[in-house]
Amino acid sequence: MLICDYALSGIIDGHANAQLIWAASGLVITLIFLSLAFRSDRWWPFATAAALSLGVLVALLELVDPGLSRYAVASAQLGLWLVVYATLLAGVGERWLAGERPVSDTAIWRPRTRS
Repeated sequence: MLICDYALSGIIDGHANAQLIWAASGLVITLIFLSLAFRSDRWWPFATAAALSLGVLVALLELVDPGLSRYAVASAQLGLWLVVYATLLAGVGERWLAGERPVSDTAIWRPRTRS
């Protein structure tokens, strides 16, 4: 899903309504992560959805206030996307460190051995 969003952002770059399309795309991804968060008992979907929500708000703020610096918007969005990817990696790392079974029965997931 995030890879598709990344590909979409590359396609729409330079388009006349690119900011509006980015905001809509971010809103769709936020809603997907929110639905995952409310169906799951994990912490990382909530953190990811929160960072994505803030990213959508930054994009909407850019649309509302055209005097806002492009560098300020870009740095806010970059920081929020770093939080998104950090929470996704932390969620995977937490599951691996806990030695939980993989989601797929065919996947190889070896628990860490303690020495």
